[in-house]
Amino acid sequence: MLHKFSAAIGLIATLGGLSHTAHARTAPIAEADNRAVAVEQLVRSEMSDRGIPGLQLTIVRQNRILLTGAYGQANIETSTPVTERTTFPINSISKAVAGVAAMQLVEAGKLDLDAPIKAYLETLPEAWSGVTVRQILTHMSGLPEIADDNVRLLGGAEPDAAWAKVQELPLKLPPGTRFDYTQTNYVVMGKIIEKITGTSYAEFVHDRQFDAAGMKRTRFADVTGAKAEPDAATLYTYLTLRIEGMKTVGVERSNIPFARHEPWTEIVFPAGGVRTTSIDLAKWVIALQKQKFIKADSLEQLWKPQPQQDGTYRGFSSTINGYGLGWPSARRIDHPAITPVGGARAALFIYPGDDLSIVVLTNLMGASPEKFIDKIASLYIPGFAVEK
Repeated sequence: MLHKFSAAIGLIATLGGLSHTAHARTAPIAEADNRAVAVEQLVRSEMSDRGIPGLQLTIVRQNRILLTGAYGQANIETSTPVTERTTFPINSISKAVAGVAAMQLVEAGKLDLDAPIKAYLETLPEAWSGVTVRQILTHMSGLPEIADDNVRLLGGAEPDAAWAKVQELPLKLPPGTRFDYTQTNYVVMGKIIEKITGTSYAEFVHDRQFDAAGMKRTRFADVTGAKAEPDAATLYTYLTLRIEGMKTVGVERSNIPFARHEPWTEIVFPAGGVRTTSIDLAKWVIALQKQKFIKADSLEQLWKPQPQQDGTYRGFSSTINGYGLGWPSARRIDHPAITPVGGARAALFIYPGDDLSIVVLTNLMGASPEKFIDKIASLYIPGFAVEK
């Protein structure tokens, strides 16, 4: 376990001031140490219960990293341990990155959230003419799906062919009616960003977010076929997805984990192509909340859940039950959270009212860390009652 308690001590000093007695200096250290032990015990228990090979954890409070942890194996076959340098794919957490990129262009006066997407991509089919930028960011566009849950593009086609094919399909729903999650929305968002900026989506995000936040381990998925970097975690699953058309209709479960390959291509980078570490993602959260990327009112817009046409809200589950501009959320009275998740293996929970953020990255599809992050948070938030 990699403990980093200096930030915890700084937090306590800021809140109450450190006296010059040995007892006053020792007590916060002991408290932080005990909490770190409790976090490690909880994480290792969840890893055992869920069969998670490897995991990274970073906890942030008051814009400081309190604690980091690296557990288990990045590669089972070679017994390579997870370290703080190990990189993990974060899948759909990448959509939150795309949301920030879009809002940067809104602040620059180059993008209108309520303008039709055809104002930026003139060659789109007429059937898409009523779709707005806001609707693609909130998954209420009704656009057809371009990639399935195995990240295979439509009909197994190459990116350009898949992009042409998806435009030939009918809309699934009238635009603006209800939440319907598709990767196509963020493919479109990436193309709009490239059209406006005159550069690749990856370059724009690297410059305006990753480099700006000092995220030295963060990059987009390699699409060249080059040998995997030594610090890249191998992906595993116990599940074989049964997909009909573009939808998962069932799963078959193995008794042992097996390696999983995800063929990311540049066209879907805005939807899910980021690889990073929990520390780098924590740096991104800190930079975001310090308004290094966008202003406070823009962040509020990103996080605000968007209602469906009938006034109700939808998300991925009973817990993650709202969706903003690339940002899912847990809409609840006690300790609401902003909850980007990805690939059933990565999760970032931000608790704005409690000034707490928790990043958990794993190399197992099906680990679903969003199901136990609240338990970790309860160790830091007094009175936060969580089902054990």
